[in-house]
Order: sequence, then C-alpha cells, then structure tokens
Amino acid sequence: MSPENVPAAREPSSPTLRDTSEVPTEKVPVVHATGASWPASAPAPLYPDYPPPGANNNFPAPPMPTPVRQPKGIARPLPTWAFILGLLVIVGTLITLFFTGSDWADGDLHLAFVAAGLAVMLLIVLGIRSLAGMAASNNPQRLRQYVSSILVIIILFTSGGAGLLAHGSLHAAQAHFLENQHQWGQAITEYQLAGEKAPSSVDLARTYDEWGEDLSQNKQFQAANGKFDMVQSNFSQTPNEVSRAQKDETQSYINWGKQEAGQHHYTNATSRFDYVLSLSYCGSDCKAEVSALDATAYYNQAETMLSQKNYQEAVTSFKVVQNRFPQAPEASKQHKDMSKALLGKGKEDKSTLCETALPVYQELATKFADTPEGLEAKAALSVPQPVLGHFVNGVPKLSDGYVKINASLLQNLSTDVTRDDFYQQMANAPTATISDDGHFKFQPLKPGTYDLVWGFIRNDGYELYMFYHSKETNQPIYVAQVGQLCPFDFGDIQDPFMQNN
Repeated sequence: MSPENVPAAREPSSPTLRDTSEVPTEKVPVVHATGASWPASAPAPLYPDYPPPGANNNFPAPPMPTPVRQPKGIARPLPTWAFILGLLVIVGTLITLFFTGSDWADGDLHLAFVAAGLAVMLLIVLGIRSLAGMAASNNPQRLRQYVSSILVIIILFTSGGAGLLAHGSLHAAQAHFLENQHQWGQAITEYQLAGEKAPSSVDLARTYDEWGEDLSQNKQFQAANGKFDMVQSNFSQTPNEVSRAQKDETQSYINWGKQEAGQHHYTNATSRFDYVLSLSYCGSDCKAEVSALDATAYYNQAETMLSQKNYQEAVTSFKVVQNRFPQAPEASKQHKDMSKALLGKGKEDKSTLCETALPVYQELATKFADTPEGLEAKAALSVPQPVLGHFVNGVPKLSDGYVKINASLLQNLSTDVTRDDFYQQMANAPTATISDDGHFKFQPLKPGTYDLVWGFIRNDGYELYMFYHSKETNQPIYVAQVGQLCPFDFGDIQDPFMQNN
C-alpha cells in the first residue's frame, strides 16, 4: 500500500460545524509496517516517540538503576529474633533490678539508673553504627533500623525518668500494699519513708490500730494494747483513729480478762477488769458489763483462796465484792463463806499480833452474828484476859531472904492515897508472883483499867510496895488497859525494881 493512499484526516460524521482555524495541525508521517495492517487493510501509523523495532534512532538509553548495597558489620540490621531477644533481655534485666532493692523505691531507683545508662549506651552504639554505614542512602533497612533503635532509646530514657519521678510515691504505694497484706511493721516503715509522721498521720495511726486488732484477735493482748496505747499517745490529731484505739483497747482488756478467768487466773483477771473500769472512756454500758465480770472474778478468787486456807487473800477479795459491787449476785451469796474466811484470818492474826485480830472478831460478832463463826467470835470477845510483864533491873530473889516478891493491880490509884487505903486495896487486888528473872503474869481479868504496883515482904516482916507516877500529872505510869480478846503485856519495864531497897 502506497503512502498516498492513507488519508491524512477523516471528515466528521456529524453536521456540527467547528472552528479549527486556531488548532495547529501536523502531518503525521506514515510508514508502512511489514506484516502489520489496520482493519480493512488500512496501514498502521507509527508515531515518532515509538519507533518500530530495529529502526535507526538517536534517543539515549534510560539510566541503569544504582545497585543495592547491604551494610556490613555492626551496621547490619539485627535479625528479628535477635532484636526481640535483646528487648526481652533488657526488660528482664530491668524487672530483676526492680526487685533487688530493699523495697520498691530502692528497686525503682536501681531500675531508673540502669535504664538511663542503657539508653546512653544504645545512643552511643547508634552513632557508631551510623558511621559504620547504617546511615548510607543505599541501605534499604536504614529507616527501620533508626526507628527501632530510637524507639528503644526513648523508652529507656522515659523509663529512667519516670522511675526517678515515681521514687517517692512508691513508698506510699508499697506501704498500702503491705498494709493490705498485714505486714504491719514494714508498712509503717514505708509510710515513714513516704513522709508520714506523728501526730497527724492517719495512715500510721490506722496501721497501728489494725496491727493491734490483728494481735488481739490472735490473743496476743499485751502486744495489742501496746499498739493501741501508741495511737492514743502519739497521734492526737487523728481523732477517729484515737477513738478506734480506745474502743479496741477496752475490748482487748475485756477479752484478756475473760481468758485469764477461764484459766482460773483470777488475780490477773481482776487486774484486767479493774484497769478497764479505771479508763475515762469506759462509759455506763462498759462499766455495767465489766463490773459484772469483775465481781464474779473477785468472788471466784476469794473462794479459791478460802479452799486453800489463804484467809487473808480470801477476806480481801470478799470485801472487794462487798464494798465495790454490792448489787452483784455474788455479794449476797458470799456471806457464810466470808465469815469462815474472817474467822480464819482472825485466829491467824491472834497467834501473831493479837491487836490486829480484835477488829476482825468485832466485825464477826456484829455483822455475822447469824453464822457459827460470828457466835464463836462473840464468845471469844467476852473471855477475860491476862496481864503480864517483865522487870529488867534490880529484881530481888527469894533466896536473898524475901518471903514474897509480887505485883498487884489496883484501880483508881493516885499519889495522895493514904497508906491504910493503899494496903487495903492491895489486900483485895489481883496478885501475881514475880519470878527471879523478873517475869510476872496475872490471871485473866475483866476488861478495865488497872494500875501496876509491886514490892516485897522480907522474912523479918518488913513490907514495901510502890508504883511510878508522872511528875506532871501525878498519874501512875504503868497502867494496864485490859480489853477484849488479847492479853495485856507491859513488856520490858526498864525502871529499877526499887528506888531505895
């Protein structure tokens, strides 16, 4: 097909008229392509920008792509498994360091410094790797390497900074954790490290209260009460916790007393109950409850002492019930047993120091007259009592020619008594022989006041009796006050037996 047979343009099929005067036109050269044809045997046009294969043209060849260079040595990207393993090692190391401190805050400090150190070290390594070729533009892994490295460094720096910022608050956090775990002593230490202190720290006061409650629940009452006292003494600015400590301490002492009473340690039980009753914050309900417990404990203690014939302790406990808890049931039912304890005590006192027994016998005779013990005491009080004594100096002896050496007890004796009246009274007065060693003892006398006179009768019939009197009052000096129950004892008389023999 010849070139001139290829039309340069086609007529539009539409009758629409268009102005094409301003549109530049160009004739496209037509080249006959061997073996190629348009439909209907029309020649295919070949455009200048796309020369046919094998055509001679002067267009330059496209540039060859730059060959990809993989970084070598330290600049090479880590394998994925190595990168993940490294992260796990770092995380594991930091976690381990956290638990190496004495508490969370110390561990956090260790973690913070090590994390910051690792970040600095990785930053240095990143610089070395960059110089070693990791930053080269033909490194296809450059972006991933920088992003992952910088991300790890940022995380480490952030961890270190956050650790330093959170250092102080970790003491409080750990204190709350330890408190919830009932590790009271360590919790208190952590609260103190967090800045808590008396007298205003609610956390410290609450922990001491909880510690005391835990000890009390485990029947460690003495230790528990120490914690409650700590709150009341040192945390005055925490009124709720002080009130809680007072209530807890009251109940602790009550439970302690009940435990002692259950073990028959009544002395200890009464001590616990007495302490509670002495507390200013033991109100009416508290006093009513504890008074009943205390009365029972004192009564049981008295009965125990009575069974052991420990009359003094029995009487003491019975009297507590009688005087402090008169409305208690024990006060009315102890009457007979208390009389037994009183009589036992009275007899013991009489055998040692009789004067101390007299009030006991008198109480029995008046308040317990309806008991056998009261009747026995009343009878004992009506028994006449002897008078005795001992002259120490110048006592004559019968062997020295004396017929009688004796003493007499006169009543209403005075210095102006006549000789006849004196010897007339002597004739009817109680008389006691004075032994060679100076001792004398009168037969039992009715209660009353008696004046002591003494003297001798020689074998030649000479008789002499005398008494000492006060120069200020002219009253006899040696006077026997004979009373109930007990003998009267002049003791050792130091004045000479005779002023002039």
